[in-house]
Amino acid sequence: MEYEKKTKNIVIGFSHGVLYKIHDINTEENMKLFQDCGCNAIEVNYHHDRENEFLELNSIIPYIRDFDYVSLHAPCDIRYGNNEETRILLKRVNDYCLKINAQLVVVHPDLVDDWEIFDEFKINWAIENMDDRKEHFKDLAELKAFFTSHPTWKLVLDLGHCNANDKTMGLAENLIHNFVDRIKEIHLSGYETFHDPLYRTKQSEIIKLCNKLDVPIIIESTFGINDGVDGLEREFGYIMENLD
Repeated sequence: MEYEKKTKNIVIGFSHGVLYKIHDINTEENMKLFQDCGCNAIEVNYHHDRENEFLELNSIIPYIRDFDYVSLHAPCDIRYGNNEETRILLKRVNDYCLKINAQLVVVHPDLVDDWEIFDEFKINWAIENMDDRKEHFKDLAELKAFFTSHPTWKLVLDLGHCNANDKTMGLAENLIHNFVDRIKEIHLSGYETFHDPLYRTKQSEIIKLCNKLDVPIIIESTFGINDGVDGLEREFGYIMENLD
């Protein structure tokens, strides 16, 4: 396939949980599907703050090491405060990052009540811009204010979230212009309902914005029974065909 040549110059892969509707994601089989597509990046999705889920993530550590770029998505089912519960979770995240050599950890900013607790851990922290369902952290002004107060934090630019807020993609253009040096990763998916596969939505205008940045791309499109595991390769191919 012609797009396979591009992966030599592009760091790109999937969130490891995109097939959660179809089969067990914390397996060697799941991780191999990403490699078979030609991915050289992976984002581990530690979605829920549950001890059993964290233990399951340990089973994929040997396969994570096969990727050139690794990041981790912190749980999004809790609130982060200055308390022992948060401290225990972040210690768990910190230890896991050391095991997989994660280069970035992304946090949903609307879940954070206390930012100082993150300073206790030597992790490259990043927030992502939020979608239209959220009240905050989705427009340029509020993100500017946040980074003024928290200059060490980075930004994961979620292009699907930008599209949910502004179909013209003008918001994405503005965020790239203002935070080009702060953006360390892209989250990519279609957005008609919620993180839809781009090969189905045909929203190539979302993909084109990736060409303005030289950072790892993590695909967050989620796949259902109708897509099957073959949806991974269709999605990867469609995205690569629309990247310069």
